[in-house]
Amino acid sequence: MVTSRGDTYKGSRPKKLTKIQTYAVVREADGQWRIAAFQNTKRKPLLEAISFRTAPGLILAAQK
Repeated sequence: MVTSRGDTYKGSRPKKLTKIQTYAVVREADGQWRIAAFQNTKRKPLLEAISFRTAPGLILAAQK
């Protein structure tokens, strides 16, 4: 599983990244990684804050 944060924008960069992308990746027999599934979800800052308080291991290194 791979997760990332991002957003789409025109012109100047957005101040907040409002979406989370989740990828399910698999390694094929030839050694190549392939995306098996993708999900794009709008972030919920309040729910993230609750999750981070109850499970600090969920906080990404870049957020610390």
